[in-house]
Amino acid sequence: MRTTHGPAGVSKARGWSERTLYLVDIENMVGSAELSQGDVSRTQRRIEGAIEPSAGDHTVIAASHHNAAAMHFGWAGPAQRVVRSGKDGADLALLAAVADVSWVAERYGRVVLASGDHTFTFAVTSLKNAGVEVLVIRPDLGFSSALRRVAGADVTPLGSTIPATIINLFTRTKDAA
Repeated sequence: MRTTHGPAGVSKARGWSERTLYLVDIENMVGSAELSQGDVSRTQRRIEGAIEPSAGDHTVIAASHHNAAAMHFGWAGPAQRVVRSGKDGADLALLAAVADVSWVAERYGRVVLASGDHTFTFAVTSLKNAGVEVLVIRPDLGFSSALRRVAGADVTPLGSTIPATIINLFTRTKDAA
């Protein structure tokens, strides 16, 4: 495979740089410490409504052991499912997936983080400094101001709970700060 150099001088394998790495903190995105399979499925549809995955993309989804079954059976399709308990367990499991920033930068052109936790502030900054495009999908509630600052304009809300085929006459939006 031929290599090219990315914006920060990071060498990228041609063809891999178009791939996206999705990091999903499912408990944060659902907004609950107790998940059902239905919660996970609905949230997956909303995440995919915000930004549609492409073939070849890689998803890492994390939860505590209390929500492992809901995560495993509620999330459809291929994904690396990681379980870690304790304080910020799921966050730490996702951070481990991007701990080697240069490795991530060589393989992915973009990282999509589905979380609102401040824990990811340093990782987002490091990835951006390595030339990786980072997009943050924010949850409905609980979006860290520190994460908002480092993400800048690269923030999008979860997709709508209303299917695109339905006409909604009573639209209302609210920014959770």
